Amino acid sequence: MNFRHVWIVFKKEVKDIARDRRTLFTNLLIPIVLMPLLFTFLGGGMEKMEEDIENISIALTAESDTAEIRELLEKQVFADFPNIQFKESVENPSEAILQKEVRFVLEVENDFADLLARGEPYTLTIHYDQSDTKAAGSMGILNQAIQSYSRQLVQQRLTDLNIDPQILEPVKVVQVNAAEENKGGNLMLMMMLPLIISILIAVGGIPAATDLVAGEKERATFEPLLTTQAGRLSILIGKYLTVALFSFVSIIAQLTGMTIGGIISPSFFTMADGGGSMSFFIPPGALLISILIIIALGMVFAAIQLAISTFARSFKEAQTYLSFLTFIAMVPGYATMMMQPEDLRPLMFFVPLLNAIASLKMSLGGVINYAYLGIGLATSVVYVILSLMLAAWMFNKEKYLFRN
Repeated sequence: MNFRHVWIVFKKEVKDIARDRRTLFTNLLIPIVLMPLLFTFLGGGMEKMEEDIENISIALTAESDTAEIRELLEKQVFADFPNIQFKESVENPSEAILQKEVRFVLEVENDFADLLARGEPYTLTIHYDQSDTKAAGSMGILNQAIQSYSRQLVQQRLTDLNIDPQILEPVKVVQVNAAEENKGGNLMLMMMLPLIISILIAVGGIPAATDLVAGEKERATFEPLLTTQAGRLSILIGKYLTVALFSFVSIIAQLTGMTIGGIISPSFFTMADGGGSMSFFIPPGALLISILIIIALGMVFAAIQLAISTFARSFKEAQTYLSFLTFIAMVPGYATMMMQPEDLRPLMFFVPLLNAIASLKMSLGGVINYAYLGIGLATSVVYVILSLMLAAWMFNKEKYLFRN
């Protein structure tokens, strides 16, 4: 291998990709613009849904629409919930709900006052559409209001009977956070970032890998390249570095878009909590090892993509084969999406792709085990060597190199 020839091939391929405005536009510029727009719409949509859930419209049935019942509900049951608005009474509860006139229709027994005076419970019936997501979310607010009102009644009755209301609370629960300060990160980020990076690593270099071998076969420029002074290994390494570079640049573009989107719409990462904020700390050593594992994973996929492109007869065939890498990355990504750092197993750090996901989750979660991270880095280096050996073997086999 001649490093000068490698550098010449690398520069030539990078220039060719840089001249392809369509590739640069779709893989670099679009993510930087699209991700902030996506975050803005999704974050805004979550905030809007949260707002819609909290703003509740209620009506009474015609039979329950009395001054006494209205005073009970407005001045007592829902007195501390200004977001609950009462509308005019309705004749047909189901029709009013399905027509979106109101979200809930309440029905109260007319003799509730007599039942209360005798210390007996009265019935409050709530009509709503259980298939409506907003109504299902608002139901929790109604239950909270009703339960709070019920507790107040119970405490008042016990006080009237000269009984200490604390008799109903035999156990007091005190919560103490045993986690270290700055330990752990935002839950949404810990769920999404390893998934997104694993998929981007697998697909980021596909456009470059498809064009650099299979594409050159179709354009009939591959054979003349092999007749130059550069050896096959030098050509392979030059193309390999190009695919790896393009993969990392694509990931940086996506993460840049995510960062901009997170700044514009932080509610996307704070689970619709507009006032929430992300707060986490990653030890520099763990962060460095995680980045190295991700880089190694990108180099593994670059070699695999180049080997597949070498095997393919045409540009279209290479695209078909390489598209399966997306599913290969999605399966472990989604399978581990809900895993917490405490759930990680040592075996995961020996498996390619899983080791990158596990190291990211461990770093973001603040549960650092440098032995596991070291295993993940060591195995990643081994996989880089093996994948590069596979690509070199394919590149030196005439029956694979010239299958067309």
